[in-house]
Amino acid sequence: MVDIIVCLKQTVDVNQVRPHPETLEPQLGQAPRKISDFDLNALEEALRIKEKHGGRVVAVCVGHDIQQLLIREALAMGADEAYVVSDPRLEKADGLVTAEVLAALIRKVGRWDLILCGEASLDESAYQTGPRLAEIFNIPHITYAVRVELEDSGVKVWKAMEGGIHVVKASLPAVLAVGLEINTPRLPSLLMIRAASKKPIHEVKLSELGLSEEQLTPAVETLQVKALKVERRRITLEGEPEELAQKLAEILVQEGLVKK
Repeated sequence: MVDIIVCLKQTVDVNQVRPHPETLEPQLGQAPRKISDFDLNALEEALRIKEKHGGRVVAVCVGHDIQQLLIREALAMGADEAYVVSDPRLEKADGLVTAEVLAALIRKVGRWDLILCGEASLDESAYQTGPRLAEIFNIPHITYAVRVELEDSGVKVWKAMEGGIHVVKASLPAVLAVGLEINTPRLPSLLMIRAASKKPIHEVKLSELGLSEEQLTPAVETLQVKALKVERRRITLEGEPEELAQKLAEILVQEGLVKK
């Protein structure tokens, strides 16, 4: 049996974010929220490990405005229970603060063998949560996981790297960060959705975690986020293929996009 922690992040649905027509800043308040896609893959992988080896799956989620309905979706997929920290102070939390709060919350959960998270978040794509958690707990971590197998001696992971797949092993406990290629998250049935209403969601106050002011102070400050305003040149080329290729090459050189 193996006990697994799955880190979930609630983000805006970036596919439905629209920039302000004048400032070009993203209008986040008008976009629906969801669990980050990568984290759903992490949850699905945890559930598959549980189905094969037994144990339990605990979802943990921290943020400035956690929506319990989204946590219920994770429970409906098959997580056994959830631990949540929702506090306005975490609105500007960077990767460092998020990892510190997650680590403190995971300590509240108790015993565990594996921590699974998405290799990146849907909104910021910082790729920091898994490695930072491993550093805090001083345990091995493996990123870019596309296949996971448990062994008596620990965990065997296939990780996607440039030029191919690397197969690595680590002892438990460990942290794994998974990619989108690892699986396809399941869709809960009606019975699973009904069962989720009876599963516990433990709400933990940020003040109960014993974190210092330094641990809750972001190391990175986001000054501004804007969409790029792009205008098409609307250049139309006519002629035979060889002639068009020559004209296109000349334009690319003139624009400084390629060198002779």
